[in-house]
Amino acid sequence: MTASKARKITAEQLLDRMSKQSDFPAVFQHITEINMKTSPSSNSSANELAGIILKDYSLTSKLLKVVNSAMYCQFSGQISTISRAVVILGFEQVRLTATGLIFFAHLQDKSTANYVKEAVLSSFLSGILAQDLSKHLKMEDWEDHFICAMFHNFGRLLVMFYFPEKYEAYLKLVAEGKITDQMAMLETIGTTFDKLGMEVADLWNLPELIVTSMKTISEKDIKDTNKKIDRHRSLTNFANELCDITINYSPHQRQDQLRIVLNKYQPAYDIPEEDIVKMMDSALTTMRDFADVLNLKQTDLCELDQRSFKTQSDLAAVNTLDQEAMSTDTAVALERFEISAGASPSPCNTSSKNRHLLMLDAIQEITNVMLDDFTLDTVLTMIMEAFFRGIGFDQVLIFFRNPKTDIMQPRFGLGRNIEELLKEFSFPVQESSKDLFNLALAEGRDLYIDNISTPDINQRQPTWFQGVIFSPNFVLYPIMINKKAIGLIYGAHISTDHHLNQDQFDALKTLRNQAALAIKLCPTNIF
Repeated sequence: MTASKARKITAEQLLDRMSKQSDFPAVFQHITEINMKTSPSSNSSANELAGIILKDYSLTSKLLKVVNSAMYCQFSGQISTISRAVVILGFEQVRLTATGLIFFAHLQDKSTANYVKEAVLSSFLSGILAQDLSKHLKMEDWEDHFICAMFHNFGRLLVMFYFPEKYEAYLKLVAEGKITDQMAMLETIGTTFDKLGMEVADLWNLPELIVTSMKTISEKDIKDTNKKIDRHRSLTNFANELCDITINYSPHQRQDQLRIVLNKYQPAYDIPEEDIVKMMDSALTTMRDFADVLNLKQTDLCELDQRSFKTQSDLAAVNTLDQEAMSTDTAVALERFEISAGASPSPCNTSSKNRHLLMLDAIQEITNVMLDDFTLDTVLTMIMEAFFRGIGFDQVLIFFRNPKTDIMQPRFGLGRNIEELLKEFSFPVQESSKDLFNLALAEGRDLYIDNISTPDINQRQPTWFQGVIFSPNFVLYPIMINKKAIGLIYGAHISTDHHLNQDQFDALKTLRNQAALAIKLCPTNIF
């Protein structure tokens, strides 16, 4: 059997094993949806990417945590909506970070093998270190270096998780020391980790830059640093080899091994040893900021400390001083984001207190955006997201009136069955009609329907409000310009178990008023 033949069989076996696991099809579908529907060739919008991410509350919270971390210090703590994150950080950066978070969360939640958890943490740590290295070297596109390094060991992670028996056989061969690392891979899995990872990454439609950066680099490759793709490969390999030292070597061995790695990469990166040590320990400190993102417990954080290049006496002192503060910080972070492995992909999982804070943050962020140059689509998308996450609606739509046909047509949407709703949910504007929707538009009245089956309400239900577009519990907020309804914001729950309070009504009214102001400040032909 040739190496290429063996590699093909391994890739097929991997995908087959993925598809047969009870929980992975949903994860695979989510990753595929993000990377296929939002690939550069798909012509998808930032709004569509935000909509896909917002389907998963846990992912939304984690992604915003990463975006507002010290890694993106120029925006730290200022981004409260996914739609704004997409606009500021860029389409590609957000979709790739989201993909990584989904994949790593799946491995962490489902694996019982300690080496899988260690590898997941190392992937994230390598990304942080690669980013710090690129900034130190004044390289461009440091965000790309974070993603490339994070995905570098993608193939190894896949084998660890889906073929643990093969991975353990590989470890055994390596430990015996009779054959090279690459030969051990070929002997046990029929290919190398990097080639397998690149094949699956291609199927997931990850960018070429990410895929190529998975390839292990040789010392000969390191000397050729002219091409951008090679610079990414070399820095990615460098960061991962540095992180591997902290896993594979005891504290008293690390210094010697560090010098070997630095000597190997010296032609490309002539960085003093003390600077590297500082960056590596800084990356470990940064990992603490992601305790909730990576579901790290106190024991995990203590294990991270053991990977430091500090002396053991220094480390003991740090642990003693920081333990109580760290526990408090982690508890606060978890309380704020409520990230749970078993969280349902619904925005309703967050507490009312957190929703209220989220809503206030979103309103302030929208105000700040409108003080600068902005596009109407950007502001309306942010308003729609604030409705969706701040209240916990199952569906949110923003309609605009077509002046030629007097039909209210949906332009933006988030939530369940949204693609069908965007196609089906249009209705005529008729001033003589007394149905709920036309009443709200004619009188510019905000309406809240907590149960449309109530007799005095049901008689005002329009005949067309049925089938896929029907909801028993919803709000209607007309967008009025010069006392004329030119649009409508609709937020719906699919059950009658939800009740809004006055603070929520006030926040929704503020958001609607922001929409009207944005239209006045940025006049455009909606249709």
